[in-house]
Amino acid sequence: MKVAKIYEGTDPGATPGRVFTASIGQEKIVNEGAFLDSLDLGLKGAVSTAAVAIETFAGVLSEYSLRFGAETRLQMSFRQLLALSNFFYGNLPFIWENTDNTGNDFIGGVRVPVQQKVDPAKEFNHTATYATQTNIGTETLAISGRWDETDGGKKPIHAVAVGHTTAGSAGYETLGFRIVPVGKLIGLIIQSPNVFTDANIDVSVQRVKILADGALHSEFNALAHRGGWQGKSVGVLDPMDDLMNVFDIYDLRPSGIDAKAQQLTVQLDVQDVSDAITLIPVLEVA
Repeated sequence: MKVAKIYEGTDPGATPGRVFTASIGQEKIVNEGAFLDSLDLGLKGAVSTAAVAIETFAGVLSEYSLRFGAETRLQMSFRQLLALSNFFYGNLPFIWENTDNTGNDFIGGVRVPVQQKVDPAKEFNHTATYATQTNIGTETLAISGRWDETDGGKKPIHAVAVGHTTAGSAGYETLGFRIVPVGKLIGLIIQSPNVFTDANIDVSVQRVKILADGALHSEFNALAHRGGWQGKSVGVLDPMDDLMNVFDIYDLRPSGIDAKAQQLTVQLDVQDVSDAITLIPVLEVA
């Protein structure tokens, strides 16, 4: 395994990461091996005037996109990348949430799966979209690649966020899109504005059904199958919970569901109506 920097600042230097005070347009990732296993990301910003909650700070990176040739393989916000990392590796990042009007917020150690063999006819390119957050400045972004000489049997990963507004009335809603038929569906991540608590169990999506060629294949509910982060039972949520509690993570590993041989669609049991949610199907590319 070789780890090589992609976005970095002055080296050596006191500030980790590359200046990220504006969006970074499409840039080529230089190959450092025969197989790009994963990416490591970190984000830092200086706090001024008032404390900035960690979930607000994460919004500085509003979208990260990775392309392999003409194919978009990853496309989502930094907060959604955290959820993907947690789903795929069980990783929790290194975070610091500032509580006054000086110092920094930072999130690091976010490992994101790619798992793609290098192809001389295709390049890796990526972009990072910046979004201003109140009382945060002098932001930096650090990205490294993990390279190997063989794939070790790993399959490429496809995870692209899809925005959706839930139906205006409670009950089941069949979504009007097919899960992209590039391989095997191994997981589904749903981000909702309303979180599951003891006082609010009627969350945006209470149940999820996956249909294969119109027939029920798998079904989940937000109590029995929800997972993917560490939760606190009492008191104030810690910063990790504040970052992760908007996600429902449904796991279909190890076998997954073939999305190429059959048409996969999603049904949602909507209980908080007209909510803006995001679905991230996670697939192994065949």
